[in-house]
Amino acid sequence: MLGTATAAGMDIREAELFAALDRFDAGDRPGGLESLYQVTASYPDFLAARIIEASLLQTEDIAETLVELSPGDDSSPVREPRDEAFARLSYWFDRPVSGHLPNVLIEAAPDRNKVVVADAARSRLYLFDRSEGEWTMWGDWYASIGRGGTAKRREGDGKTPLGVYFITMWIGDRYLPELYGAGALGLNYPNEWDERRRRNGHGIWIHGEPRGLKSRAPRWSRGCLTISNPALEALAESIEAQSIPVIIGERLRWLASDEHDRVREDWLARVAHLGDVNGADRGVGIYGYPVAAGDDSTMALVEFAAERAGGRRWWQYWRENGDGVWRIAHEGPASFREIHRKGLPPRMPPGGLDRYVP
Repeated sequence: MLGTATAAGMDIREAELFAALDRFDAGDRPGGLESLYQVTASYPDFLAARIIEASLLQTEDIAETLVELSPGDDSSPVREPRDEAFARLSYWFDRPVSGHLPNVLIEAAPDRNKVVVADAARSRLYLFDRSEGEWTMWGDWYASIGRGGTAKRREGDGKTPLGVYFITMWIGDRYLPELYGAGALGLNYPNEWDERRRRNGHGIWIHGEPRGLKSRAPRWSRGCLTISNPALEALAESIEAQSIPVIIGERLRWLASDEHDRVREDWLARVAHLGDVNGADRGVGIYGYPVAAGDDSTMALVEFAAERAGGRRWWQYWRENGDGVWRIAHEGPASFREIHRKGLPPRMPPGGLDRYVP
């Protein structure tokens, strides 16, 4: 079920920027510009807003401003803030419809009431919260990916992986370089499917940004997902030290309630044999597994409590190769391994790391 998207965790600066653009777009140009002046006066370090303001004063049209800010070959010092301005303004044009859900959030396991979804093309990180069977968008934050783009394959390629991952740990800022800002949430990259596909690398985290940084381009990190420090702190507090799914896609589709319900029911029927054994709830969760552009397959990750694992959680990677037939391509017990802690500070004291269980 879908609830109203509230995005209570949205960046207040961006919320005010978008409100000013809404006012401008509704025909109240003097009022919109006045609101925009208030944003840049209140947040003088919000360079993306200042760039949008300057461009809008020249073009007097939001669509023309978007074209004027579009990425090019410019290597000047203002290129990164212009790219951030373009990403944020693009998102203003392309915000999800209230009440829609991303196609990858099919059905979360009963004990997972929070799910993080990253949309690389929109430069966004979302936190969805389930209450009384309905999902709401609790967090909606500007996010940067790796400078190399997406579809990570090897160590050092600067890319962010695509797929379904789970939060493994929290590392506080006192143990990390300033690059990571307020701290970091570790992810279980590479997972079993990555290793089967011979993808390597490590240390893929969701982390903050250096304090005092005035701009962060959409492609900024070494492969991690980077959000503002207030966003990271809100996310870490909200998930309450749980290992929750993090679904990273290139460009997600958003589904209205009826379409989402059809997808969900199709999948629940497909995995009905996993749902209940002798009256015991197996805790089934189903998540769309994003793949790289050009991949002719479609994937999903299914999790449930497996008898063969002593009732512990089991992960299945399902794949459909264009013939309409879904097959289990790989499966195994849910677990985090030593490689998922690789890249931590070498002198971290005992108790300095909050480890989560899958």
